Amino acid sequence: MFTNHIRKIWYLIFRNDLNYNTCFMKKFKFIFLLTVSWILASCTTVQITESDAFDAHRTIFPDLFSQSGIELHDISIDTEDGETLDAWFFQREDAVATVVYFGGNGFLMVKSRPLIEAYATVPVNLLLFDYRGYGQSTGDPTVAGIREDAVAAYNFVKNLQDDDHPIYVHGHSIGSFLSAFVADEYDTAGYILESPITDVHNWTRKMVPWIARIFIRFDIDDEIRTQNNTERVERIEKPLLIMGGSNDEITPFQMAESLYESSPSSEKTLVRITGGSHNDLPKSVEYRRALAEFFGQ
Repeated sequence: MFTNHIRKIWYLIFRNDLNYNTCFMKKFKFIFLLTVSWILASCTTVQITESDAFDAHRTIFPDLFSQSGIELHDISIDTEDGETLDAWFFQREDAVATVVYFGGNGFLMVKSRPLIEAYATVPVNLLLFDYRGYGQSTGDPTVAGIREDAVAAYNFVKNLQDDDHPIYVHGHSIGSFLSAFVADEYDTAGYILESPITDVHNWTRKMVPWIARIFIRFDIDDEIRTQNNTERVERIEKPLLIMGGSNDEITPFQMAESLYESSPSSEKTLVRITGGSHNDLPKSVEYRRALAEFFGQ
């Protein structure tokens, strides 16, 4: 059991999509080493495999994209506060809806190949974009700033002259906050939460195994601490699809279950992808099947 806790902390530090600042990482790694030392004093063997050292990603670029029936538009989106977002709009003639996707903390369009391939199997248009400060988008990321980005992306799709399809929003990890925010406050046909977070307090508590909690206290900025998906989901009655992985150690599946139970929607679906972790769900058959069923295919 101790070994599993150590591997979990190792995973949190080195293999997730949470790009903590340098100061935080130094503190966290120091605490991690103290915890390891304490556990090793109990004669526990900690196994770190070769696969723990790598987090490989296949990249994709507009000039390399080729999919019959789908046209990729490499575009820019201007925000109300003066930033410019790099974005890709995948458009198809047989689309029954348009999806605006909000990525996690480490999301970059060039790293979204599995997601694009998954959505290529479903007849919907898809808008991807890099948050401010990411990729070629201007500015620096803040909680208020990426909320502005989400609204700008939604408005871009809403204002398309030749696109009158219903709009859905899809958020992964911290992007689930944006998906619920837009679904709650704007005209959308439904929303998707992938590897979602309930609220920041509950999330940070689950990030650290109980054995290390006596060593670690999170001092969280108010802008981050007040993010709460549960409160929003409780008042959204639109169709909802929630997906999570059974092996997700960043946002455990219990969070997906909790949000599902909180939703008053009469059209809600919870999908548990066996063996899935935090960032690999789009590669699974279950993920693609869930998308198809959600969009009525």
